[in-house]
Amino acid sequence: MTSPTPAGTGPAPGPAPAEGLAAEIAAGERTDTGAHRALARLRAGLDSRPWLRLTYKVVVTVVGATVVLAGIAMLVLPGPGWLAIFLGLGILGTEFAVIQRFNHRLKALVLRYWHAFRERRARRAADRRAAGRGTPAA
Repeated sequence: MTSPTPAGTGPAPGPAPAEGLAAEIAAGERTDTGAHRALARLRAGLDSRPWLRLTYKVVVTVVGATVVLAGIAMLVLPGPGWLAIFLGLGILGTEFAVIQRFNHRLKALVLRYWHAFRERRARRAADRRAAGRGTPAA
C-alpha cells in the first residue's frame, strides 16, 4: 500500500511510513542470517561445556545490566538513555525468557501507540486540508 497522492501524480515512492516501520522490524527479527547461524554454532559449543555456558551467561548478565544501568544514568545525564535501556534489555533477553517476553510486550505496546499517533496525525492533517478548502479566498 502506498501513501495517498494528489490525482494525476502517480503513487508515492516507497511504502507508507507505518509499513516502513513494520518492514524494518520484520527485517530485524529475521533469523536466517549468517550472524544467527554463527551464534547458533557458538551456543552449541557452549552447551557442550557447562562451565563455559555458565561463564557466558554471567558475562551476558553483567554486560546487559551494565548497559541498562548506564541507560538509566543517561536519563539524567547527556546521552541516549532510552536507547541504552532498550539495548540492555535486548542483551538480557538473549539469555532470560522473562525479559524476552517483556521485550515482546513492550514492542507491541510501542507499535500500538505509534500507529495510533500516525493515524491521529493523518486525520488532523486531513481535517486541516478540508477546513482550508472551505474558506473563501480573499
